[in-house]
Amino acid sequence: MKKLMHQFSSLKNPFYKEKVLGVAKEKRRYDLPLTHSSNNTFLRLLIGLMSVLGVLALSASFALSAMTHRWSEGLDHKISVEIPAADSGGEIIAPGIVKSMTEEAAKMLNTREDVAEATIMEEKDVRELLSPWLGNDMVMDSIPIPGLISVTFDKNANPDLKDLELQLRDVAPRARIDTQENWLNDVVRFTGALQFTAILLGLIIGATTLVAVAGGVRSKLSENKEELELLHLMGASDSYIARQLQRHTLILSLQGGIAGVIAGCILLFIIGMVAGKMGVNLVPDFKLSEIQKAFLVISPIPIALLAMMTARFTVLRVLNKMP
Repeated sequence: MKKLMHQFSSLKNPFYKEKVLGVAKEKRRYDLPLTHSSNNTFLRLLIGLMSVLGVLALSASFALSAMTHRWSEGLDHKISVEIPAADSGGEIIAPGIVKSMTEEAAKMLNTREDVAEATIMEEKDVRELLSPWLGNDMVMDSIPIPGLISVTFDKNANPDLKDLELQLRDVAPRARIDTQENWLNDVVRFTGALQFTAILLGLIIGATTLVAVAGGVRSKLSENKEELELLHLMGASDSYIARQLQRHTLILSLQGGIAGVIAGCILLFIIGMVAGKMGVNLVPDFKLSEIQKAFLVISPIPIALLAMMTARFTVLRVLNKMP
């Protein structure tokens, strides 16, 4: 009978809605007062600042790696041949004779099968190379200029440099070969040390962030000790409580990480503009590749995941010690 009356009333009133008792229409996001915690802003700010430092350290590592690769690639399969402008006794050789020996040496080099190209450097280019050491005020016309030849070998060639030097001395008795190997190895070791330092700095930043997250989680647990005890009395498990805190930490870490990465990229752009206006030419131009840009963009995700796992581990460890 009641069922029929209920059906009749629902047909009679098309706006009738059945009321269900005992079911909550909205659920609270957290059982602990986490959203209004005093250290939320501090955690966001801390992760944001660490993200800025991480972006700078990671970009420095990318730049040093690109610099080493570019220098190594630029000098790979290349040597320089110098025809001195003085004999073994220190007597100056006439510029015409030096030029003639340089042309003969370049001609001989171009006849070799393993040489892709042998190019004589122009005298003005040689003077530009010497000017940083001799100074712009020095009268360059009074200084004997040696002959320089830039030699590029075939990619698959494995030249015998001792045999090549003997052939060169048949044309120019004091010809010297410079492979740039010694100073390039020093530069590679130096940039490798800088790159290792940048990576180490990034690891220290990451470890500091995780320690700070663990401290923040412990602070939240101390603030809500009574609520935690109440949840335990109501039957809430440690995993249930940990899930709430790790979700809260994940959201805060993503917010701080994204803001930090954006700020770091803006800072890199400003540094690039300032360096360009200052005319800094100590290092080659560096641009991030698409993969490197993508890595920087997604960097807040691993930061947030690590922070979340740190929060979970810290919560479970603290709760296990609670009576």
